[in-house]
Amino acid sequence: MKKWTEQQVIDSLIEASIAYPALDAKTYARWSTGKEIPSITTIINVFGSWREALHAAGLSSIRPYYSDQEILAFIKEASERLHPFHSNSYREWAKAKHGPSLTLINLRFGSWSRALEEAHIEMTRSICMTEERIINALLEASDVLPRLTTQTYSIWAQENGHPTVATIARKYGSWVDALTCLDIAPPRRKWVEEDVLDALTQAQRELPSLSIIHYRKWAEGRSVPSTSTINALFGSWTSAVQCLKRARISIS
Repeated sequence: MKKWTEQQVIDSLIEASIAYPALDAKTYARWSTGKEIPSITTIINVFGSWREALHAAGLSSIRPYYSDQEILAFIKEASERLHPFHSNSYREWAKAKHGPSLTLINLRFGSWSRALEEAHIEMTRSICMTEERIINALLEASDVLPRLTTQTYSIWAQENGHPTVATIARKYGSWVDALTCLDIAPPRRKWVEEDVLDALTQAQRELPSLSIIHYRKWAEGRSVPSTSTINALFGSWTSAVQCLKRARISIS
């Protein structure tokens, strides 16, 4: 069995938190399935508890935990206060209230419509089904397509029988609004390894220590590769830093 270090566990938690801002143990367990990363059991063995692991990764103060019942109560409250009530209006309301995101709801309950059923909220079935198909299609497309654009999605949707871009735009106002509704980031610049090394070099000059947490804060508002991009290109934060050290040695 592979022995994971504290830094590798922290790297994995931060990567998961980028994909799922409201990160909890159940969400992490589902996200990590099939990946060569530390398991929930490993995380608890390394840090003693899930809460301590989040604290070590600097996520405890910004990643609230919601139980299933708390999520359902939040959805129920939203349905009583919002007119009209649908996934888009819920998303804006939840964002303002710092509540459970649509992505978390879909992951925890399997779908938006299933969460509504669990919360005993009735909606017109045709509306719910259309919305459900769009949500599932966009989440699936964001996983399988290297770049999620209207062009790549249109081809993929036609081949797989999913809602069209026009249908999505009519439902949410625009393609970008639909992606925003599900917290799916639009395609950004394609970074390469040289960009990462340049950014790490600059960060090291300006930071007291080159840790993943310090880098993440330093990168805010800058046009530099994110920690998830660094992990994707180098396999892990530690590997990227080691590559930077080797590059400096070869130059000297």
